[in-house]
Amino acid sequence: MKGAVIGRVASGKVTLKDSDPYDEQEPEVHGRLKPPKPLSDATTVYQGRQIRFRVMEGSYRLKIEGRGINLSGVGRGWVILDGDERFSNVGVFSLNGEPYEPIPYERTERLKLVVATDPGQGHRGQGP
Repeated sequence: MKGAVIGRVASGKVTLKDSDPYDEQEPEVHGRLKPPKPLSDATTVYQGRQIRFRVMEGSYRLKIEGRGINLSGVGRGWVILDGDERFSNVGVFSLNGEPYEPIPYERTERLKLVVATDPGQGHRGQGP
């Protein structure tokens, strides 16, 4: 997505891929972390407890795995949801101003994020 994402993870890992790793934008990641594991110039894995992150201004892909995930995002792009079947409660989500609903256990198609100019004017969309 392009926009801003803030979140926290009680325990788990955040994989962050920067579409332009050589620009001046740097994501902020804090918490009780193991040393970050760079997979390439563009991709870094952060793992630990009480992870807090803020990603703004740029284009990123985030993969978040863990427990106690809280995430908010504003921008344009796509999101894929995939609840973990090992847990009876994987949480809820709200997309584009729609009412909250349970995160599905089956991996979704790409869901489109839109910027609504009027609250309630957003809609859920699926990618190709």
